[in-house]
Amino acid sequence: MTYGYPRKWLEGLTTGESIAAEIRLGIVSGAITTDTLLTENQVAKQFNVSRSPVRDAFKLLQTDQLIHLERMGAQVLPFGEQEKREMYDLRLMLESFAFSRLKDQDTQTIAKEMKKQLEMMKVSVQFEDAEAFTKHDFEFHEVMIFASNHQYLKTFWNHLKPVMESLILLSMRHRMDTNKQDFERIHRNHQVFIDAIEQYDSEKLREAFHLNFDDVGKDIEGFWLR
Repeated sequence: MTYGYPRKWLEGLTTGESIAAEIRLGIVSGAITTDTLLTENQVAKQFNVSRSPVRDAFKLLQTDQLIHLERMGAQVLPFGEQEKREMYDLRLMLESFAFSRLKDQDTQTIAKEMKKQLEMMKVSVQFEDAEAFTKHDFEFHEVMIFASNHQYLKTFWNHLKPVMESLILLSMRHRMDTNKQDFERIHRNHQVFIDAIEQYDSEKLREAFHLNFDDVGKDIEGFWLR
């Protein structure tokens, strides 16, 4: 049994990372419920592997704070609305800090790369490919993260990425199935990000944060680095 993790995203991953990716998506989607006890034998049988990669997967999921390792196995921790809000809170802080590091950089080149990712997002919608859209959406935001040239920022972003990627993938799949026209709004909102970077306009970036995150979190002003 799998939980819908994109098969093409598994390319290049170790067996342990692949198992963790599937279980992570199951937990984030709610298919694997809070307090479920996952055992090495059970998961090894489910994925037709030995127990060693399962142990590797459990370590990754514990790092994500999705499970708690116990003597008898791994207990699934709560992942509800509060946890999702906290994930977006952290993402807002990382992205606003990244922007603060761009003042003396070539923002035109950064914006150009973001434009390229936005165009690929639009193509993904045309082909109703939520998986490709999610990938390009992440790459859109990572342009600013990586341009910050701040090693610890990149480390924290990469730590956040696996769970956030699952959240966004599930959201985009649902939107693609039920409200495809809403992607026009998403594209416009991402254009505001690009305009903010091109002009290095903090007020416009604040607007972009509101447009993109008001539906998932509050207190955006509290995270803005002045």
